Amino acid sequence: MLFRSMAPSSLAQWFGAVGTIAAVVVALFKEPILAWRRKPRLNATSSKEPPWTGRTPIVVHDGQGAVLWTGDCYYVRAKVENFGKTRAEKVQVYASRLAKLGADNKFADIPTFLPLNLKWSNSPAGSAAAILDGISPKMGAFCDIVAVCDPANPHQTKPAGTPPNTTVGELQLEVAPFTGSHLLPPGTYRLTLRIAAGNVEPIEKVFGFTHTGTWLQNDAEMRRDCLGVSLE
Repeated sequence: MLFRSMAPSSLAQWFGAVGTIAAVVVALFKEPILAWRRKPRLNATSSKEPPWTGRTPIVVHDGQGAVLWTGDCYYVRAKVENFGKTRAEKVQVYASRLAKLGADNKFADIPTFLPLNLKWSNSPAGSAAAILDGISPKMGAFCDIVAVCDPANPHQTKPAGTPPNTTVGELQLEVAPFTGSHLLPPGTYRLTLRIAAGNVEPIEKVFGFTHTGTWLQNDAEMRRDCLGVSLE
């Protein structure tokens, strides 16, 4: 054995050298290791049930206080949570790609879709609503993904050729593209989401969404028969 052939003084020197090297390694890598173990960790969930999807009364104004229309609208949201041990700073949810299910039962990308950030729920209007200041450990925040309103709303923008009394899904992007690529006729869609923060590497989730085009006044029947939501 190596230890048996070494003199006590040599053995002590060997252990001392090992201890010195170990101390140096710990000193060099302690902070990065602790930072890695304590870093923010983001995840997201969504469902067609509350609180992810809520039926909300809306009021359409003329800009001068007069009410033009009142009705209901479903807002489908993702809940972004921080399961790490430090605060996630400047969090954003980026809609990077949109695909629609075709008649061949395959998803095909929509080339006219403009990738943009989504808006955080209950945020002030404007681009600042697309970036959340932060999410503390064991806390979460809701991000709006798509809205489906009562088609009786005469002020809602709809794609050309949309039949009357047909619902339209409206992606809640930070701005509404002039191309109308954020307006979704009835169908099944996949929206690829990239979720990141200033101190967190991006993660990807695929949001699945279906709406049949039918609006039902009964909430339970509307959720059961006309809406489909998933996030994987």
